[in-house]
Parts: sequence; structure tokens; C-alpha cells
Amino acid sequence: MKHYIDITILPSDDIGVHFLWSKLMMQVHLALVEIQDSNKQVPIAVSFPNYRMNTDKPGFLGNKLRLFSVNKADLERLNIHKWLSRLTDYLHIKNIADVPADVGSFESFNRRQKAGNPDKHIRRRMKRHNETFEQASLYFSGYKMSEEDKALPFIKMKSLTSNDDFNMSIVRKTVGPNNAPLKFNTYGFSGNSSLPKF
Repeated sequence: MKHYIDITILPSDDIGVHFLWSKLMMQVHLALVEIQDSNKQVPIAVSFPNYRMNTDKPGFLGNKLRLFSVNKADLERLNIHKWLSRLTDYLHIKNIADVPADVGSFESFNRRQKAGNPDKHIRRRMKRHNETFEQASLYFSGYKMSEEDKALPFIKMKSLTSNDDFNMSIVRKTVGPNNAPLKFNTYGFSGNSSLPKF
């Protein structure tokens, strides 16, 4: 990755950071959908420079989103200012900049599909297997969401296909530099990416 844009969230007394994350990521997703290729891949990645993961309380994404690309032209084509024009009172968008040459560490970000809470699974099993609540509950007895999954930071999103709300949990890994193909999904994630950390 050679170029990046920083977007900083500026919450106010009436609009909080979590609400703004939802709005910001939805607009970034829509912008990335517009430039996807035939394989639904994009040349732009997202990272969260202030990502915080604690074991004793829920994780937090911080207040900054960073968009990365190998080619400056891809960030120009994205035209993120257009997509975020309705949020300008709550965001600070910097110009395209070059990634520092002396970056020494790398990370990757990806979605984590949480197992979810058991009530959702019980209702689904009742519907799919024509079972009573008691039968479905018995199937999931002893089920617990892992503590790691509970602690992951997430962004509340809305599916454009089903119109359902969902929590997009985000996991960060420390990785080494690699030369994997730099293609990302329309949320800007890839499990095998290597993004500069600075």
C-alpha cells in the first residue's frame, strides 16, 4: 500500500461516535460497491488506526478510518468526498497522502461472523426443523458465545438486500509484510492483506 486517506469522526453532543460509524461505513461500502470489479473485489482497503481490544470491556474502533490503495488513481476514482458530503459537519477528511517509507509493522482487518446469541439460533431452528421451543432449546443447551467474540468492536449496519440490521464485528491481526494480491471485498476487508500500521 502506497497511498491513504484519513477520515476522522467528530462526534457532537447530539450525535455520538457509534451512530457516525454506522453512517460512515455505510457510505464507504456504497462507494466501494460502485468501483468493484466483476468478482466483487475492490483495490481499496480500510483500517482502523485507533482500534482497541481489551479483555475486560468491549473493544472500540476509535474515531479514525483509513483508506489504503496501491495506486493514487484508485483513491481519486473513489471520490470519497462525494459519498460523505452529507456528513461533512461530523467528519474531517484529509487529502490523499503517501504512506511513510519507514513503516515497520503491519496488520489486517476482517469481518468476524459471530456465533450470535442462542435465542436467534433457537428461533431459526424452530422454523427450519418444525420444532417446538423446548426441542430447539434442548439442541442449544450449554451454548455460549466466546468471550473473544463478545469483546470485538463492531459497527451497526443495515443490509441493503434484506433491510435487516446487523452488527459487523471487526477483528484485527498483526501480520508481516506479504505480497498477496491486494483485492478487498466491498467493505474494504481481506483476511490475507498486509496493511501498514502507523
